[in-house]
Amino acid sequence: MYKATLRAAIRYSVGKLNSGDASLFLKLARPDAAIAFPGDNSWASMFRPVEKGRDRHPTHRGIEECRAFADRFTDEGVQFEIEDILVNGPPWNTRVGLRVKSFRPGPDGIDDYNNRAVAILELQWGRLVAWEDYEDTQRVAAWDQSRELASQNQVL
Repeated sequence: MYKATLRAAIRYSVGKLNSGDASLFLKLARPDAAIAFPGDNSWASMFRPVEKGRDRHPTHRGIEECRAFADRFTDEGVQFEIEDILVNGPPWNTRVGLRVKSFRPGPDGIDDYNNRAVAILELQWGRLVAWEDYEDTQRVAAWDQSRELASQNQVL
């Protein structure tokens, strides 16, 4: 019952995120929650330089940094289509795996950005402790570059 309820809550939260409201995810996060978004891209380096190594490197720490990360998704219009949710562990040590399509639809119906991602969430008693996001970071960096070129062209 717990796992089914958690899957439903995550689907609901992602639906809210897709509509531009990240508040539910943030309400579920502990004050010391951390996000790890690896790679050489502007999303990973919003607050500190990327550190590469075997261990998880939190790129965002605390509610305010997590809020900035979530707000960037909603501001950019990035959408998530859940393909699968896997839940394992007891309520005091729950791991959730999400396989999603992430994309930003363009005005002509062709995606401005698209990717596939796996997110691993760690929860304790229903509170988000850690979030690791794995996707093709080359696509993220290429999207960064295309947006930077577009903004430069608008200035000219």
